[in-house]
Amino acid sequence: MSFIELKDVHKVYSTGRGSVRINALSGVTLAIEEGEFVSIMGHSGSGKSTLMNILGCLDRPTSGEYILDGHVVGKLSSDQLADIRNRTIGFVFQSFNLLQRLDAVSNVEMPLIYAGVAPRERREAAGEALEMVGLGGRMRHCPSELSGGEQQRVAIARALVGRPRLVLADEPTGNLDSAASREIMEILRGLNSDGMTVIVVTHEPEVAAYTPRVLRFRDGVCVEDSLAATGGARA
Repeated sequence: MSFIELKDVHKVYSTGRGSVRINALSGVTLAIEEGEFVSIMGHSGSGKSTLMNILGCLDRPTSGEYILDGHVVGKLSSDQLADIRNRTIGFVFQSFNLLQRLDAVSNVEMPLIYAGVAPRERREAAGEALEMVGLGGRMRHCPSELSGGEQQRVAIARALVGRPRLVLADEPTGNLDSAASREIMEILRGLNSDGMTVIVVTHEPEVAAYTPRVLRFRDGVCVEDSLAATGGARA
């Protein structure tokens, strides 16, 4: 069994009083193995963000089956889904989502506070995660004292602090210049080289060029599933 499996997954949204139904995903079937580095591409409305929400256990399919690490997600309770998100998945978002009043190390340890980890242990783990993304010397800096690329590295450290097996990055370079974008993608590539499964949602070909596998979506359907012969080109 693959690490991630989707079987004929549909997602339908109703607007207003249900008079209009929008098919965000229409029969998606795919598998992703543990340790893959994959990008999901598509224009606005293609279904890529809906797919990311389902992969991250933030939403459920209307029909079909999503299996994550052997768990049929549709059969799990809300508490079980929250547990999987905390233990298995790390999220990186375009907007960083950092708390401005907290320094970098305090931002990174936030998931461990919610998980009930002891203060000393979570501070050590947060420091190690910041070292992994090259910010060991910036732990006491607040977001306003960091560049956009540095803030995104803090966000990646926060995603890593719980030692997830899967990182989901939604447009992680969308607010960054080209140099900072390359830094972020090199970090994600390094995490994948260490065995982590990394999935990136992007509309930028330069970002997708880092990943050996590209899934292209259009109108809720995966229209292309391609492998790069070189195993991911350098952007």
